[in-house]
Amino acid sequence: MDLKYLCEKYKLNDTEKSILNYLYRNISNLKKIGIRKVAKDNYTSTTTVYKLCKKLNFEGYSDMIYHFTYSNQINDIETNIDIYTNTNNQIENNLEDFKKLIRKYENKLIMFVSTGISQTIANYMNERLSINGYRSISNAHLQLLTKEQKDEVLILAISRSGETKSLIDIIEQAKQNDIEVISFVGNANSKIAKISTLPIIIQGKNEFSKLKNPPNTFFSELILIFECFMSEISI
Repeated sequence: MDLKYLCEKYKLNDTEKSILNYLYRNISNLKKIGIRKVAKDNYTSTTTVYKLCKKLNFEGYSDMIYHFTYSNQINDIETNIDIYTNTNNQIENNLEDFKKLIRKYENKLIMFVSTGISQTIANYMNERLSINGYRSISNAHLQLLTKEQKDEVLILAISRSGETKSLIDIIEQAKQNDIEVISFVGNANSKIAKISTLPIIIQGKNEFSKLKNPPNTFFSELILIFECFMSEISI
């Protein structure tokens, strides 16, 4: 749980920050702490706690606690793993679902959505799919996100932050019309990860301590994972 990020992103007030800090201090025991205890220990009401849940885009208290607990478990597991271990984890956890979705749309349309430098990576991935016989495009066309396009279009989204507003708008529109989305994101807690059909989490390390300006490895990891997935797909 990135407290500073959440406080800044959602412009939390002092009471909400206090509740969030309380949850963080008790992260390993959250499943045993009810909303009434949280309210009591923070000298506030259950309504205030519930409003915080909604402010953070959770359905309710149970949803928020589940998400925080799950994210903490993932962080504990992944904190010290290297790029190749993470790649193998992604292959183990997501390859079959990725293959299933890609093959479902092998005679349909695959559409990449991205911005900035991610667009360059999307162009590469688009070409990779194209030379393997898939019909894909690397530019977003909103007219393809209608209800009529359900089961005809698959979206592949790329966002290091997972919070790119323009992409969230596209994916939310797709979700409203039951269009499936595979996302490659660097933040498991992000909005895009939460609303995607299949979110693939890419850590992006900054481990090159001898460099003055160490690079983040998000994009290189993304390409490595995508290439591993593609090596298992044929039509």
